[in-house]
Amino acid sequence: MTYEEWRQARWDEVAGPGGKAKVVAKGTVSGHEPQVLAGIPGEWRVNEAGALMHANSEVSSGVALEFDGGLVGFAGGADGHYGVVVMDPKAPAPSDIDTYPYDPAWVFEGEFRAAEGRRVEVEHLTSPRTTESVLAPVDLVVTINGTEHVLTVIETMPGQRLVVFTDETSGTETPGIGRWLVLPQLEPGTRLTVDFNQATLSHHHLAPSIFTCPLSPPGNHLPIRVEAGERAFMYDLKDKAITYLRHLENREWDAARAMCSPTATVWHNDGKGDSSIQENIAGMAAQIEPIESMRYDITRQFAQDGEVLQQHVINVVMKDGALFQVDAAVYFRFEDGLITRIEEYASLPG
Repeated sequence: MTYEEWRQARWDEVAGPGGKAKVVAKGTVSGHEPQVLAGIPGEWRVNEAGALMHANSEVSSGVALEFDGGLVGFAGGADGHYGVVVMDPKAPAPSDIDTYPYDPAWVFEGEFRAAEGRRVEVEHLTSPRTTESVLAPVDLVVTINGTEHVLTVIETMPGQRLVVFTDETSGTETPGIGRWLVLPQLEPGTRLTVDFNQATLSHHHLAPSIFTCPLSPPGNHLPIRVEAGERAFMYDLKDKAITYLRHLENREWDAARAMCSPTATVWHNDGKGDSSIQENIAGMAAQIEPIESMRYDITRQFAQDGEVLQQHVINVVMKDGALFQVDAAVYFRFEDGLITRIEEYASLPG
């Protein structure tokens, strides 16, 4: 496969009709007791024959499931253990992936070194973060510029070998949480091509609350600048800003929060100063009860790298029948596809 063919396959994996960017919920099902999966309608269980059941209907692996709102689900698995994924075809996807230019100098020959039965403790991007023991059956040994590096290979899914690594670009030009090299399932002692041009971003950047991906194991830092591979997902940030507001309209607080960096801050022209995104959304949720509906009507938007400035009108209908409008201008700042700063200048009704 050429590099151009690989890039197209990677783009389909991220933003195609069944791409990771379209995933809005996922979960696992095992056991005979009915269970509810976060963000996925209905009850799920495994029947006595080991088949997956949704409500009272048996679900076949790979067959599309239709849910309200145009959502589509798929299930896969066997022997009483299943995964369920729900996708929204209308979900925003990256408009492109920023990459370093292809450089054949970042293609090396490596080797798998046996570490049979080994497990390592790896931190995962849950909220709060958690540590999990994962299988790490081999090391990847690769020599770069005359120096041998040994990287721990983990298997977070059966059959998928993954190197999560950081380097001297991490946290500045590439994500601080590291990047991935997806490797083939080969026997220890096998030599293989290690192409850092195929270093990818974690799926965590697409949906942080859904893809709670692993961080790099201890020792998987390369003390060099790996100027190859993917650097950041690029979005139509104007659409992303609107999606955030639609979540607020629909009182989808968790979905709105998931679009923001955990350290995002919010400022309003009310004299109270900055608040965290958690405090801001919790405050909205606490004040929403008297409101029947609200709608953000976008008047105009302007965008440049990592920033959106927009003017909108908030139309509010109260449960007592009162109607009012709020004129506002809002500034959004983005980093790695997540909102890191919101500033709102609102003309409050007097």
